[in-house]
Amino acid sequence: MKSALIIDDNALIREVLRQILSSLKVEQIVDAPTGRLGLQHAMQDKCDVIFLDLELPDTHGITLLKQLKASIKTPIVVITAHSTRDNLQDAMAAGASGFITKPFFGQKIAEVLSKLKKQAVSVA
Repeated sequence: MKSALIIDDNALIREVLRQILSSLKVEQIVDAPTGRLGLQHAMQDKCDVIFLDLELPDTHGITLLKQLKASIKTPIVVITAHSTRDNLQDAMAAGASGFITKPFFGQKIAEVLSKLKKQAVSVA
């Protein structure tokens, strides 16, 4: 994975995830604090993976996930502090490629990226 988009309204979460991704050799990292900006970046900036929060100030993450999946093929990993069975089921049904509960650690992000790389290789 060379590029990532982080859509999360929490600046600290965006920065921590940016640092983790940088340490994992992700070269280009763009972030957005709202769903609207995240959607714009997703459409303009080709990226290898999107990390998407469920609770955004201007939209719900599942709604945005559905919009993104209708337009692009980029894997989307949901990150949320609200790890309920319903959120997990809704995210996966909407096309999420992964689901990470906050707080998260570098090892979990590395595992998800590794899984996504393996899936991409098996599809190719």
